[in-house]
Amino acid sequence: MPSLEYISNRWPKSRHLLSKYSMSNQKKPDLFKLSLSCLRSLNFRQKIPLTGAIKELSLICSKNFCSNKYHDQHHFKAVLLIASVFAKIFKVKRSDCILIIILSLTHDMNHQGRRVINREYYQEKITIKHLERIIFRKILNHKTWERIKRILMNTYFPIIPKTNNDMVEKIILNADVASSILFGERNGLILTKRLKNEADLKEKSIALYSKFLEKIKQREFSLIKNSL
Repeated sequence: MPSLEYISNRWPKSRHLLSKYSMSNQKKPDLFKLSLSCLRSLNFRQKIPLTGAIKELSLICSKNFCSNKYHDQHHFKAVLLIASVFAKIFKVKRSDCILIIILSLTHDMNHQGRRVINREYYQEKITIKHLERIIFRKILNHKTWERIKRILMNTYFPIIPKTNNDMVEKIILNADVASSILFGERNGLILTKRLKNEADLKEKSIALYSKFLEKIKQREFSLIKNSL
């Protein structure tokens, strides 16, 4: 795959370059190496206390405990890459780069798949609980941890979050959704079928995909709209 710098400099015409790698599910990605590579691409090169935590989080996200068809290591890979491209394009603050990597990697960590209970923020609270155990002591700033929790809670798609000016949140929410629609209808339907099978949904993939697109129109996803 070409470098993220090459892709971001030619965005959105370079979407097809990202598509091939993001959509491939033949080879298990090394999420730790990919996370470090994305950090370097964002010019974040210093050693950080969270390196060990990122390695542990990458291992957890690679295991797919619930045998999910959609919320697996390939979804984490796609969101991580797209978020990194958005971060590079919009030149986020250096201090926010590490948050973008951690949040894009772990936003659906330990996803329960078919076991998800139909209750608001059920999965998001599970993710926060597991993430807190690994990184809370390494995040010295309580305000930063509260910010992480808010962003993860706002990834709950059925409820539209309050508008704010947090670029990290905007990138994570846009990247999460973009991973399903950014690479065209054909790939969108492939991903919708995976989600349908994972959640044991009865509707046809095309109907689910169409509903998803309609819901997106109701939201402020400017990064996606500028990328299509």
